[in-house]
Amino acid sequence: MSFLSYSKNFQGVGDIFLRDPELYLPFVQLLNNVMSKESELSKAQKEMIALYSSQLNGCHYCVDSHSSVLTSLKTDEDFVRSLANGSPEEVNDKLRAVFKFANKLTLEPGNIIDTDIDAMRLAGWSDQTIEDTICVVSTFAFLNRLADGFGLVGSDDHFQQVGDMVAQYGYQPLVKMIQQKTSSTLKEA
Repeated sequence: MSFLSYSKNFQGVGDIFLRDPELYLPFVQLLNNVMSKESELSKAQKEMIALYSSQLNGCHYCVDSHSSVLTSLKTDEDFVRSLANGSPEEVNDKLRAVFKFANKLTLEPGNIIDTDIDAMRLAGWSDQTIEDTICVVSTFAFLNRLADGFGLVGSDDHFQQVGDMVAQYGYQPLVKMIQQKTSSTLKEA
C-alpha cells in the first residue's frame, strides 16, 4: 500500500530509489558509507541504532526492516523486540549512552548540548563514534520520512529478503542496483 499513484506496487525503499535513480543515488551511497564505514560501533550496533531511531520516529516499515537485519545477524531476538518496542534496557552502560544520545538526537535535535556529548565520552566513546552515531540517526531520519511519506508497508517475505541481504552484504548491493539503473537511464536519454 503506497500513497502515490505510481508506487502502488512498491514493496520497499529500493523501489523508490529505482524509480528515480539519479535523484537517490547520492543518498544510497551515503547510506552505504554510514553503515559500512569502519567504526567502534559494530555492524549490528549500527543496525540497532537504526532500529531504535526508526522506532522513535514511528516508522513501522524501517522497524521491521532493521529487526529482520538484526535477526539475520543472529542478534538476540528478545533484545531485538525490546528495541522495536522502544525499550533498550538490557544493555551495558556504554551502549546505553548511545541509545540515550540517539533518543535525544531523534526526538529533540535542537536540544543537544555539550553535556550530551560529554556523557558519550564518559561512557568510553570517541568523538568519531559520536559522529558515527549522529550519522546513523540522521540518515534514518530521512529514510523513515521517505518510507512513511510513500506509505510503505512491506511484507514478511520482503523483510526476510532485505534482512538476509543486508546482514550478508551490507548496503552495497543496493548501491550497485541504483548505479546500474542510473547508467541504463542515461543511455536511454
